[in-house]
Amino acid sequence: MIKKQLYFSILAILILNACSANRDRMFGADIIEYTIPLTAKNEAKKIKRDSFNSEVYLDASEKLVQYSYAILMDKADRLMYADYYTAREYYGEALELFVTSKDYMLTALSLRHPNFESRMMKKEEISFTTKDIPYLYWLSGSMAGCISASKGDPQYLIDLSNIRWLLENALMIEPGWNKGSLYSAMMSFYLNDPSGDKDSEKKALEYFELADRAANGNNIGIYVTLAESFAVAKQDKEYFLELINKALSMDVNADKEMKQANLLSKLRGKWLLTRIDDLFYM
Repeated sequence: MIKKQLYFSILAILILNACSANRDRMFGADIIEYTIPLTAKNEAKKIKRDSFNSEVYLDASEKLVQYSYAILMDKADRLMYADYYTAREYYGEALELFVTSKDYMLTALSLRHPNFESRMMKKEEISFTTKDIPYLYWLSGSMAGCISASKGDPQYLIDLSNIRWLLENALMIEPGWNKGSLYSAMMSFYLNDPSGDKDSEKKALEYFELADRAANGNNIGIYVTLAESFAVAKQDKEYFLELINKALSMDVNADKEMKQANLLSKLRGKWLLTRIDDLFYM
């Protein structure tokens, strides 16, 4: 049975300019795989030239997270069942980029809110604004990526409480931000909540409904995520097929801004269908 993973849950709600990483990729993925690392180097140069500008850190972090999720992590995930050692190499490369992205975002938020990291660790109240939401969101994505790419290394698992804190602060400012991205991320968090909260499952499903409404029913990723992280864990094959079939029947052109992420989610859904005998015992 597939292990619960925060990374794809969050991947599904990112607006990605990248593609699924297998041999049946969307057109242009091979180009993206080679050009994004070069772009990341250019972003690093921009940071060096303008190191007191929080926006250059945000831009760089976003690119690194998108590349790591859409290319490296997806490749690693698929290869785990065919070439374990190569998969580990991809996970390791992704982890390095996630750590860099996390450092960028901590620096950016410290520029906007002095002593941010220590204040975050203490869960102090900070006067965030709408302009802070992308920073909180991408930092949470970087942290989740570190947890997944490291396969739950304790040094990164300690950020679980920070991920929740970041998302909750963003939700207090603008709950429906970016067509329900925060709701989707919270759904993912509660689907993978290690705290033992007996209400986690209920909260996850509530956030699913909120995310679905905020995206006007056009977010394919949340259906795939619920199938993979909820139905599989419950060993509910019927519900899994219901969710995946719903995802695969949805129109990727219904929302142009979500098209790339939705195409990626459909590819994930199709791949999960090929593994149904591995995912369910009966």
